[in-house]
Amino acid sequence: MASSSLAATDVAEASTPARTLTTWKIVVLIIAAMTPLAVVVGTLPLGLAFGGPSMTLMFAASGVIIWLFCVGYTQMVRRITRPGAFYNYIARGLGRPAGVGAAMIAVVGYPVGLIASFAIQAFVIQETLVALFGVTFPWQVILLAEAIIVGTLAYRRIDLNAAAVLAVVTAEVLLIGSLVVSIIADKGLGAFPAEAVSFDVLNVGQWAVAFVFAILCFQGYESGALYAPEAKRPEKTVPRALYGALIIIVGLLALTTWALTSVTGVQDQQQIVQDAGIVGFIFATVEQYLGSVGLWILSFVAILAGLACNLAIANFMSRYLQSLAAEDLLPRALAKRNKHDAPGVALLTLVISAVVVILVLSFVGIDPYTQITAVGFGIGALGATALQALASAAVVAYFLKQPASDRHWWRTLVAPALSTVLLAAALVVEISAFSWITGIEAPWTAALPWVIPIVLLGGTGFGFWIKKNRPHTYQDLAAGDTAEEAEMLRTARLARQG
Repeated sequence: MASSSLAATDVAEASTPARTLTTWKIVVLIIAAMTPLAVVVGTLPLGLAFGGPSMTLMFAASGVIIWLFCVGYTQMVRRITRPGAFYNYIARGLGRPAGVGAAMIAVVGYPVGLIASFAIQAFVIQETLVALFGVTFPWQVILLAEAIIVGTLAYRRIDLNAAAVLAVVTAEVLLIGSLVVSIIADKGLGAFPAEAVSFDVLNVGQWAVAFVFAILCFQGYESGALYAPEAKRPEKTVPRALYGALIIIVGLLALTTWALTSVTGVQDQQQIVQDAGIVGFIFATVEQYLGSVGLWILSFVAILAGLACNLAIANFMSRYLQSLAAEDLLPRALAKRNKHDAPGVALLTLVISAVVVILVLSFVGIDPYTQITAVGFGIGALGATALQALASAAVVAYFLKQPASDRHWWRTLVAPALSTVLLAAALVVEISAFSWITGIEAPWTAALPWVIPIVLLGGTGFGFWIKKNRPHTYQDLAAGDTAEEAEMLRTARLARQG
């Protein structure tokens, strides 16, 4: 009986965090996880170099797909605010075994994405410090410092994190906006060439590659729902934050890409960007339009943006693992919250594991920048798109089970159905172009995309195993619409078992 009481206490701690997050805080955390400045400096020039001038259209197309996804997604958020987000929605719509399979995709894809993010930011900071001060620090030292900073801030509770990243996100948006305004001041309406948004531009370069790089930039968008248990009035706060963040991100990236296309022109864009050294193109353009001071500010903010990005990613990933542990899908220790009301054990496990994996792989000769980062982001992208597609299908399935009065032809049926089809198509494009995502052309990379469906099938099988061997636990999976309801159901089950 004593052990049951202790377990019930752990569940309560994992399921009832303080509700302190407001709409603007969640918007900031979502944008920080997507890191617009890192996109402009890193991902965007890759898309321009290898995909071509259709990037503007591809950002718009990706925005439409994510918007359709958001229409149905927010309907689930308004109804189900218990911890778990994707896992909950898929379990409630497509069945608990499918929900467990989706949860395992997140367990694999999200930490791999964090490993990739830590690895690339260590190298970006190293190169930036060289450019600013002419000093070279070992990237391993930078990685450890980065992990300590991110881990400490995240460990000390979400309110501090939201306040800390607000200034960085604001600086990112203002800096990118200043670049666009400077280009407009120089070129006038010519900063937005009509040719760059006409369908004829699809014949220049590789639009499929451009699409892959564009939709990659929306990884982390879904993280807003993971903050529902900590949000004030989550049924209103989270949907507003999701729509608000989407408008800001799509508008910022599409306009920036459009303006940069006016700098290179449409026909010669790929060659110009490649000749400038890809990332060098962005730095050269910033120096041209914002001067050396602007370039210095860009470099400095890029360091802060990288830290803010990893902070936001560590936050939502640790909350995901914590919520799954509370469901007994992962070790129960990961469900514990610390004295600051943050998922401390899950957080420290993620951060320490990421650092250890990067250091060990680099020790055996695997390059952290060109291999660990590339493969990590590639797998993370596949996992995120697969989860979004499953979640959209789950919306339709869930509301078809509800009374007709609870359904809406557009929000709960048509929009999520369209989103499912489009996200499935996006997944096919990502798999077919996986070597472009990773930047590695080798036989073993062709097998990597199969990690996601294998994990999905294995996780679904695990769900059926739980149903047969742990029926009481199975009944509690994704049960209850709120954190409080989930806690009561699990507490009652533990009492019966005790």
